[in-house]
Amino acid sequence: MFSLTKLRKALSAFALCCLGVMGMGITPFALADNPATYFQLDGDMKGGTQEKPDWSDVFDSNLPAVGATPKASLPSGFSSPTFVVDFFPATSNDNSLFATGSKDTLNITPGWQCKKTNNVNDKTDINNAYAVAYINPNNHLIVYFALDVASNDGTKDVGFWFLKDPDVSCPAGSGTTAFVGNHTDGDVLIVSEFTNGGRVSEIKAYRWNGGANGSLGTTPIASGGECNGDAFNVCARVNTAVLNGDGANADVPWLVKSKTSNPSGPAYTSSKDLDIGMFFEGGIDLTAVGISGCFNRYLADTRSSTSLGATIFDFALGDFSNCSIGAAKACTQATVNSDFATFTSPFTATVTNSSPTGTVYDVTINESFNFANTGETSCTITSNTGDQNVNGTELITGTPVKVASSLAPGASVTVGISCIGSLNSFQNAIHAVAGSAPGQSDITKDAVVSAVSASACQATVTADLDITKVCKGMQLVAGTNGLLALQTDVRVEVTNPSTSNQSVTITTPVDTKVSTLNQVDCITGGAKSDLVLAPNETACFLGSYNPTNADLVNPPSSAAFTDGVSVTGEGSINGTFTAGPVNATCYLCDTDLDGIPDVTDTSD
Repeated sequence: MFSLTKLRKALSAFALCCLGVMGMGITPFALADNPATYFQLDGDMKGGTQEKPDWSDVFDSNLPAVGATPKASLPSGFSSPTFVVDFFPATSNDNSLFATGSKDTLNITPGWQCKKTNNVNDKTDINNAYAVAYINPNNHLIVYFALDVASNDGTKDVGFWFLKDPDVSCPAGSGTTAFVGNHTDGDVLIVSEFTNGGRVSEIKAYRWNGGANGSLGTTPIASGGECNGDAFNVCARVNTAVLNGDGANADVPWLVKSKTSNPSGPAYTSSKDLDIGMFFEGGIDLTAVGISGCFNRYLADTRSSTSLGATIFDFALGDFSNCSIGAAKACTQATVNSDFATFTSPFTATVTNSSPTGTVYDVTINESFNFANTGETSCTITSNTGDQNVNGTELITGTPVKVASSLAPGASVTVGISCIGSLNSFQNAIHAVAGSAPGQSDITKDAVVSAVSASACQATVTADLDITKVCKGMQLVAGTNGLLALQTDVRVEVTNPSTSNQSVTITTPVDTKVSTLNQVDCITGGAKSDLVLAPNETACFLGSYNPTNADLVNPPSSAAFTDGVSVTGEGSINGTFTAGPVNATCYLCDTDLDGIPDVTDTSD
């Protein structure tokens, strides 16, 4: 039993440990969640449920070809599936072996080298390697990993790297080739040993501390054993029965190539089978051991032992991107500009870090719309919720613009964009890019404004024409043959109403009796020539004609002459508009009817 003094010492030691961990920049550990709770780590590939899937619920087989493809719809919470094929069905060639001198304790560049071989060692040969990420209900990042090997000979040692640098690769040439890429702080190595009897002897995880000049920590961040219900934050299982690869209900969903010269029993008969101890799977709760961030590459290997300095043999390397971004672009109502010919089309672009645990960096956007010959003259950032001052930056060139230096998991940045040109809203897209680490640009996403949305965001273009005609009086004027003639004077006004948002170019109004209408300034009466009417602008015209007896109506008490006028016009953006005919009546005698003086004699 603890004495009070011992309890205080224990608590003090625990506090100092936590302070030391935080002082080193390592995330304090969360309570562990057993990886086997959420995935069937039971030594086979099939038989999963909706609540607890298995590998066949993550991948669809490519049979009869090699490999497998991630399912179009993964089980809830699962992401980043990767499946790497590391064998040739018809030969014993292998294009991905570690060259002599490669060690897990070394940085990747320099340190790791790869080579090809025409006759791979069966005992250390990997057929396939696969992995998948899972976010559990406690928001812990758990990664699951597995491989199947070509031989059941002896005890086997395996390792699994989860690497953050997306550039890690080694395209083996004719000789020894150096890897490219580097270790990143928080890379994780898992090593395990298992027997051909199907038992996991040990499994441990280690952390790489620092970057390219760092080192592999020698103290495990996690230690576990077989996934048997014990509360491990890392555990593994090996198949304890033969997994058959033939038949409609085969245990092995994808193609393997196994050595059959040393069968464990009569059930192991085909190179498509996996004998006892040839399939290994495991999982680790990375959140529980203080690991976070974005991983990009997955490497499974075979090795001489679980020692960190062990000789490493075969490897299978593939993508494993557990960080992602979402992008959305939306248009809002376009407006007609003051030139009554172009539009301002506003958009908002939102980039979200949809990664459950990793921060993304250096978020950029660029317009991927092809502006060539579209009439758009500018696309400019008008607002930004990110930490970059980019208001006024032009996007039409397609150059990426950094809008946020980083986004935490679930965080977003929204950018306002305004495009000006002849397009009345339009279908376009942004290309968003972020990095899994500062200086990287390995995470991308496109967002498109659909044609339907663009149509809904179009500005409503309106225009109309109003026309009025009034009688300005009647005159006696000199006629032919020394006789007097009667002249009727009229004024015509054509207006583009204030409710319009485009200009209208009109033709000279056409009158049924006036042969020529002359445009004048509506205020001064001076001559004018401008048939383009902005909204709320009026054009005025004067004209006259000589009525005849045939034009006379309502004689004799209210004798009058009536004629009509009409006009047409073309909108600066779209539409043809007409107004009229409207009539004006000029009275011959009665001034009380129209307020215009009776006939004026101007013949002298």
